[in-house]
Amino acid sequence: MIKKIQLLVLILITPLCFGQNITFTFENARNTNDGTDDFYEADIYIASDVDFKLGSGQIYFTYNTAAFGNNIHTSGNFEYLQPAGSILGEVYGFPAYKDFIVNDNTTSRVSTSFQQGVSSGTITANNVTSSSKHLFSIKIKYTDINETPNIAFETGAVYLDQFFTACGPTSLGFPDCTNHPGVQLTGDTFNSAGAVVASDVNWSGAVDTNWTVTGNWGGGALPITTDDVVIPNVATTPVVGSTVQVKDLTIQSLSSFDINENGGVTVDGNFVNDGSFTMTSTTSNSASLVVKGSSNGQITYERGGLLANQWSIVAAPVSGQSVKDFVENAANNIRVNTTVTPNRYAVGYYDDSRAAGSKWVYYTVDDLASNSITFEEGKSYAISRATNGSISFTGTVVTADVNETVIASQWNAVGNPYTAFLPINENSGTNFINDNLASFDPTYVGVYVWDNAQNKYVAKTLASGESSLAPGQGFFVKTGGSASNMTFKQAQRMVQPATGGTFSKEASIPTIKLSIASKGVKVNTSISYRNNATNGLDVGYDIGNFEGASLDIYTRLLDGSSEKNFTYQSLPKEANETMIIPVGVKAVEGTTISISSEGNALPEDAEVYLEDRLLEKYIDVTKESYDLTLSKPENGIGRFYLHTKVQVEIPEVLSESIKIYTVNQRLFVEGIQGESFELQLYNTLGKQVYQGKFIGTGKNSIVLPKVETGIYVVNVKSTIGIANKKVVLKK
Repeated sequence: MIKKIQLLVLILITPLCFGQNITFTFENARNTNDGTDDFYEADIYIASDVDFKLGSGQIYFTYNTAAFGNNIHTSGNFEYLQPAGSILGEVYGFPAYKDFIVNDNTTSRVSTSFQQGVSSGTITANNVTSSSKHLFSIKIKYTDINETPNIAFETGAVYLDQFFTACGPTSLGFPDCTNHPGVQLTGDTFNSAGAVVASDVNWSGAVDTNWTVTGNWGGGALPITTDDVVIPNVATTPVVGSTVQVKDLTIQSLSSFDINENGGVTVDGNFVNDGSFTMTSTTSNSASLVVKGSSNGQITYERGGLLANQWSIVAAPVSGQSVKDFVENAANNIRVNTTVTPNRYAVGYYDDSRAAGSKWVYYTVDDLASNSITFEEGKSYAISRATNGSISFTGTVVTADVNETVIASQWNAVGNPYTAFLPINENSGTNFINDNLASFDPTYVGVYVWDNAQNKYVAKTLASGESSLAPGQGFFVKTGGSASNMTFKQAQRMVQPATGGTFSKEASIPTIKLSIASKGVKVNTSISYRNNATNGLDVGYDIGNFEGASLDIYTRLLDGSSEKNFTYQSLPKEANETMIIPVGVKAVEGTTISISSEGNALPEDAEVYLEDRLLEKYIDVTKESYDLTLSKPENGIGRFYLHTKVQVEIPEVLSESIKIYTVNQRLFVEGIQGESFELQLYNTLGKQVYQGKFIGTGKNSIVLPKVETGIYVVNVKSTIGIANKKVVLKK
């Protein structure tokens, strides 16, 4: 009781009492470990029904000696803390409070007291209010962590009313409590409910690093979704390779936690990392982390699978990563162009307003000299390593919505800012595209991601199969004239990517995938036949092509309303056999190309013909590829057209002696001499467009009526046999 004398003196010379109510509570009670010892920690909070400036005070605590031993101050097991942000940590040129005295009152009771360090006039504002505020903190070392702490405020009558308002004059300076005493506060209320440590599930690592092995957990049971999980500093720490879900997750100092490329962790509550936390990925898989509450501490995300001297478009999946620290991290091995001054790093951002060939702007040594530039949340960057390997981003977990600023009517390089997957489309309509529909250029409503097989940016759209953005995945969007930002919604974060299904909800969509291949690269364009589609622009279902690839194939809208190239086109289901679709090819002179097609959900007897008007050829690309070497560069519309048809039902060929061929609009029939024969002409719909009877002359030349340029079937019937043949007729 010795240290209580100072307060008793104040009471003797300060007869005034103020009967307002002040309340003390415990907050954030927790067990911690510093790598060697276990501790109980808690924050003490104060509130009052009348605001005032705090003067001196004293609080008593009781505890379980079986958990902490006797006389915890004398034994060195007790710490009295005044962290920044707490009332007792306030500083006004000089510390606002001083003489932080601890005293063992009994073997199981300890007291803490403090005095003013500056006058009441120096304390600028009431620091005790009706809102509960952090007063100070305590930390007690366990002698046996398996015992219950039983920490509580001492609430016996003699221990109440130990707090005073600030003393001293209202002018700046040091306190004069003799001539300007404070007022003793009565009506203390102590609530010890918050002193109880929530039941945690502690990792032991007794067996190995596997999260799913029960022997690795202190209680011998795997954590469930409502458990608070603590990873202490032990020899073997967890590596997560599956999907797990917990309430709170704490990684203590000197400990570590790893999620490999097959793992995903959902934290429904709060995430605290005082140790090391690493996530890894490959070219095809990625670790993921979703934190729904608060997040404290930094993590590291490794983007794997980068190839030497190749460019990747990447977004930082964390906040706060310095670009300078990133490029100077030897493990990232970022290329540096030392032939220019200042030296230029292989890390750049995209600016579509710049001239072709210079749209990527790369950081230089001068740009990064002040180390003030960090990777922007929601923005993607072109990055290249000097060798095969991975790149690492270190920063805090992004848990809020991100609104990335974009430039209207331009291509913008943006990216997933989260350590989790985001749905591009599908997901019951809750996805990135639908959230940002108003910001897209109507011709380019989609997310354009890099496809290694096609060696170009390809669109993921409302018409595509369900797909997601990986953590930190960069991509392009084409904005409309009024666009100002693209929004990423934290509520859509997923630990596993979405797969399967189509946005249209049609179980089977008739689709033609037309491909061009050369030197191991195969590029695709698609035409689908849908309900309610038109020959003009169907927003979200006719998707513009991302230009720039050296080998490419695309189509144009049938109604001629746009001169833009399309990588995906939707057309009406009705009368699709009559549609002639303009096809564009891009390839350099001398390139040998191969054009082919694949069908999905087309009628069994459907045929797809590619017309080459330059060489006057029709090729059934459902049965064979069209191979040719280009005599000049190709990049435009006018040479190639796509025709679709259903086979005409006609008899089989019964006579090989009858020959049928055409020259423009003139039809020739050879092999019938002196016999009468009947000739029928069918279009691709199976409709008869001409019929005539003739006497065979050995070589009959027949003038046909004018018909549209296209493919027709000729059927000849005579007494010597039946013959039929597909022919091409021109106007």
